[in-house]
Amino acid sequence: MGAGYAVFQLSKALIAHDHAPGPLARFNARRRISHWEQVIAHMLQGTAEYGSRTPLAEIPAWVTLEVITGGFATGNLLAGGELTDYERELAASIPGIRKGFERLDLNAWHLTDDGLESLQRRLTRGDYSVELPEEAALLTVAWLSSQRRNDEARALIDVIVPFFDRLRFFPATSAQLPISAAHVHIASVGEVKQLLSTLPARAQIVAQKHTIEARLPLYDSAVAHFLLTYQAGWPCRIYPAHWREQAAELAACYEQLKINKRSPDRVAELFLLLEQCARDAQSLTGRQVGRIRRVVDDFVRKHGAPDCASHLAFREDQLRQVSGPEHHLIARAVAKRLSKYPAQSGICDFGGLVMPLDVEEAADCLQGAGVAIPAPILRRVQRCRSGTISELIEHGLITSGDTIARVLPAMTSQLSSAGLRDEALRKIYASTYQAFRRRRSLLLLNLQRQVGFSELPWIASIEGDRQSGIGVASAARQSLVESSALTLHAFPYAILPNKLLQEFGALVDAAELDLPLVEEVAADIFMGQFSPKFADAARRAGRVIEGSLYARYYDIDIEEQAGPITIGRRRARVASDAFAALCAKRAGAEQGSRHPASNGIILEQQQILTTQNLALLFDELGLKGLLSTRLAGMVQASFEWICKRHQMHTDRYHARLIMLKNTAYAWRQMVFYLAMLNEHECTAALKSIEACFAKQPQAFRERFLPVMIGLRKAAAGEVLSQQGQTTDGARVFLGWATTRHWLLPPQGVTSD
Repeated sequence: MGAGYAVFQLSKALIAHDHAPGPLARFNARRRISHWEQVIAHMLQGTAEYGSRTPLAEIPAWVTLEVITGGFATGNLLAGGELTDYERELAASIPGIRKGFERLDLNAWHLTDDGLESLQRRLTRGDYSVELPEEAALLTVAWLSSQRRNDEARALIDVIVPFFDRLRFFPATSAQLPISAAHVHIASVGEVKQLLSTLPARAQIVAQKHTIEARLPLYDSAVAHFLLTYQAGWPCRIYPAHWREQAAELAACYEQLKINKRSPDRVAELFLLLEQCARDAQSLTGRQVGRIRRVVDDFVRKHGAPDCASHLAFREDQLRQVSGPEHHLIARAVAKRLSKYPAQSGICDFGGLVMPLDVEEAADCLQGAGVAIPAPILRRVQRCRSGTISELIEHGLITSGDTIARVLPAMTSQLSSAGLRDEALRKIYASTYQAFRRRRSLLLLNLQRQVGFSELPWIASIEGDRQSGIGVASAARQSLVESSALTLHAFPYAILPNKLLQEFGALVDAAELDLPLVEEVAADIFMGQFSPKFADAARRAGRVIEGSLYARYYDIDIEEQAGPITIGRRRARVASDAFAALCAKRAGAEQGSRHPASNGIILEQQQILTTQNLALLFDELGLKGLLSTRLAGMVQASFEWICKRHQMHTDRYHARLIMLKNTAYAWRQMVFYLAMLNEHECTAALKSIEACFAKQPQAFRERFLPVMIGLRKAAAGEVLSQQGQTTDGARVFLGWATTRHWLLPPQGVTSD
């Protein structure tokens, strides 16, 4: 792996640090800088094998690594590093824990009689929190020991003991409530409370408040003071008694405000002239007097005299607007309200949280009671709302498939653990599962697979306790159907993200289904090969799309797509090779070129032939019937999203390429939904998107017209050519290209 990508990311982090708007942004940028410096150091020293399941020497695949953008491991072990507060407290409470060896001694203590007894009590009460998978290892040892399965416990200990000095294998104490398989939340109460407690004051709001409360009243006074010197329309002609003394006092008050004078405005300019006039009025030049006149007259013309009724009312209104407590103070008051709730839970009833500040809370904010909670604070609080996935989508809290992937493990973990006999064991399994799903994926090459949950040694030791049951399989299948239908209906224009597909894969296993779901493959690491499941998915998709609008639009030869059968290891490998060759042939590209654009056009053909999971879900899970009444709306939503994205202005070439890729994927999904409609419904849906297209700006319509012509031809029964523009102007909308994309404006033209 070359260091170019890492150097590029380091450069971005350095630039972000230099232009950071506040201390938090600078802190985050410094952390990114440190991470990329570690990655580059590993590359230069050859101490990391990026692209491998085990990039760090002598660190097994089950260890949770710190992974950053692109799948690069920094070298840090997340269950290692600095001692946590809980570890320090525990070490202080146990005699004999050596300073400097706390983690080693604490891990070892949990294997003593007292330590095992402590773990077994916590297993019974369930008062623990597994934030990282490793923290469940000694809990599993304790459970095995309680079941008199000492040989299995010793075997597990042998695996983890070599890392006792580096990794934490026990959990922190937590009053965690039982997880509901039906209800989920985006963030826990504890996470939202921490966010609100540390919310910084907004510099812009502070500056605005300071200006209105202190600076502008002085400005009014300076203008009024200069008006006293006017004669025949000119300032500085007469000076009433004590004028200069009062001017000096005003200038001194302004100086005490410590205003930044590096970029003076009219206020600062007027006070400089006021100070000079108070000190030595004779030193003013004619130009300076003219400048005083210009500033004062402009003020009066715009606002009236400083003491007139209209201007005083205007200033009172400004003061009223900034008189409320600052948002960070209200956020801390709301954070105190959250202290009543369990830190690891979500909240269903928000009635008490969103009420205006009471007398005591208002006193903490130096305000009167009755102040309403501002909308930005309410949005943050809503993140810990607990409800079904459907409810959270309706509340606008789940905004993408990636967000669903974050909350779905709470449901999947319960279904995956349901087959285990023992209640305490189910809790260990479910908690570890959720922690494992928070792991970030590594950069992998040569068709390697990410580490599986069952590869964790402590999970492998209890998998044999699972009992198969029709009830569990049925519940898992139902959950898979509901979550996939919800995701596609809510975000019809987006392909299912890889993190979500991992959860779907777990549900597929629990439901005992044969469903080869395929993930999105990154163009920059594609090696020109596909695993056998891609060929299997394409073969099954062919049965669904045969003779459809989708097959005509993308000119799919169903017989060619079916290829060799995929049963058996050798035939699966042959089918996989044939499928990769078919994708390259359709793309007109050479396999194994390693160029991202060339890889991209091959991968897009793979997505076209497999429908990127849509055919499997619609046919084998029955989503076609379940979503039948919603498909027309999904077509419309996809088309509107595509139009909107194409008309978002940006001068960044890379951002335009991403937009083209994502909108082409959305177009493909839209064409698939159209293909799932009957003839009458499809005609109505096409008319609807034509009406939407007619309302778009002319520049967009002219540029996008070839795509629309192509869709019209396919809808009329014609098979489209995949090679460039036809004589009647039709084009197939593909997102990847090895030359400048035809939908981009000409080079040098930034936007419509």
